[in-house]
Amino acid sequence: MTQLQPAYVLHSRPWRESSVIADLFTLNQGRVAVIVHGARKSQGKQPAKRALVQPFTPLMVSFTGSGELRTSVQFDGVGAPLPIVGNSLYSGFYINELLLKLLASDDPHPNLFAYYQALLNQLAANVALEQCLRPFEVHLMDELGYHVVIDKDFITGRAVVPEASYQLSPLQGVCLNETQHGDFGEVSCSPAINGKVLLQLAAGHYTDKECLKVAKYMARANLDLLLGGKPLQSRNLFHTIVKK
Repeated sequence: MTQLQPAYVLHSRPWRESSVIADLFTLNQGRVAVIVHGARKSQGKQPAKRALVQPFTPLMVSFTGSGELRTSVQFDGVGAPLPIVGNSLYSGFYINELLLKLLASDDPHPNLFAYYQALLNQLAANVALEQCLRPFEVHLMDELGYHVVIDKDFITGRAVVPEASYQLSPLQGVCLNETQHGDFGEVSCSPAINGKVLLQLAAGHYTDKECLKVAKYMARANLDLLLGGKPLQSRNLFHTIVKK
């Protein structure tokens, strides 16, 4: 049995008549799937447990077993669900889906767990979405072993200069761009990126409108390649809601 540790539910689904399988992001084990027995019962003490098997609620959990599916031993809330609503809620679902699809089982990422907690607090505080999502995407890429250097040309090794124009090669880096083409709305293109913007992003500046635009394009290009081009349900859901 594992020791009691902090965790959050990334996703849950019904299992048998009264239980739930919860995909968790834990501090010490990383991503794990556990059976939470009785979490769907409508009587007795279980409704309280049912309410806990939801995203964005800080938990303390322990579980037992081996293999891909464990059994929950302790599943306790350690605080109220974070008040994440509106567009911030969809952004939270987006991040949860990324973690669910990109993190390997039983691969601890304590630094990423801390970044995730900080991000949830930012979403609950209604911090500008682009300014908190873009840095987290970079942290996620780094934790996965895909640190994309954007202040050096990955082909020549030369430092990026503010006056030059560059293009992104997903998961590899940036290189000089001879001819500007494409638009940041299309990942399939290779739009020209100003060297000054790349240097600002490399220094962690995510406030300028143009910087955020470029950061979003680069994150999508890199992550879509890691996802194998498979669409994210959370992204499609958000676009559907926006169109209504």
